[in-house]
Amino acid sequence: MRAILLLPLVVLACPAAAQPEARTVEINLSNFDFTPSTIRLRAGEPIVLHLVNTAHGGHNFAAPEFFAAASGVSGPVTDGKVELHGEQSVDVRLTPARGHYRLRCTHMMHTAFGMSGDIEVE
Repeated sequence: MRAILLLPLVVLACPAAAQPEARTVEINLSNFDFTPSTIRLRAGEPIVLHLVNTAHGGHNFAAPEFFAAASGVSGPVTDGKVELHGEQSVDVRLTPARGHYRLRCTHMMHTAFGMSGDIEVE
């Protein structure tokens, strides 16, 4: 009888332990570059994108298709992009979906100056 009473406690304790911990992926935004320029992720693996603007001026991390396909997106994502002021960093938590996505900074002329990249989710 005691084993039956303890069973609900064991079941309640398991889900938290079963969830994988999110891996942190750091991406630096600078004048006029993303480092790394190709971001490789695993589909279904929870991650934290740690976006760091190393420049004095503003940049953004725009990947609307990537954010739309991902699940559990939490952080300052608006219309598929994250705005960062100079020398600011932010975290975005999500679980990516398989696919190839374009990444760019949508500030005037930043993409033309080479501020673009790719997100590969396998």
